Amino acid sequence: MKYNYAKIELLGEDIYLLPQKALYRPHFKQLVISDLHLGKTTYFRKQGIAMPVESHVKDIDKLHFLFDTWKPLSVLILGDLFHSDYNKEWLWFRSLLLHYPQIQFILIEGNHDILNEENYKIANLLKAEYLVEDTFIFSHHPLDQKNKINFCGHVHPGIKLFGKARQSIKLPCFYFNGTQFILPAFGELTGLYLLDRKEDSDYYLVLADKVVKL
Repeated sequence: MKYNYAKIELLGEDIYLLPQKALYRPHFKQLVISDLHLGKTTYFRKQGIAMPVESHVKDIDKLHFLFDTWKPLSVLILGDLFHSDYNKEWLWFRSLLLHYPQIQFILIEGNHDILNEENYKIANLLKAEYLVEDTFIFSHHPLDQKNKINFCGHVHPGIKLFGKARQSIKLPCFYFNGTQFILPAFGELTGLYLLDRKEDSDYYLVLADKVVKL
């Protein structure tokens, strides 16, 4: 079950869409994730908003699972790694990176990545505004360009499905419209932006143990 994924091909490259709301590029042995928003729990609790105390542990555990299962050489984070100001949850993430010194982590800066630069000085962590390859460009915000497929985050895409008895369910999804490939938010407490379905776009729904094309 842990190896369940949906396999797609983009411009000649195989890509695996994982139910942990990540994608894997087997040719490069690279995991790509977006919008962890670590620190969100502590941030909102400081504002007096009730939040599960240990919700960030689920995200850290899920990252351990992905790294141990797929053994990537690199991990690309498409922004919003940390939600707001520095708090103890950053120490959890720092410990995670130091536990995997063989992995190169690359953070594409998002609008929430506002920590002091000293906090990002970890041996196996790099930061960049965006990353450009021959056929793909990786960013946090969706880019308005047509020359390359843009992998991005920020949106937290989701779909609402309706049953015959008026029941409904909201699910995160991977979204592809031909030029933009938007990843679901990885973080446990990130919420969804519900998309309107369009005939010229593809939606890959994230279920508990698999990803299915809508």
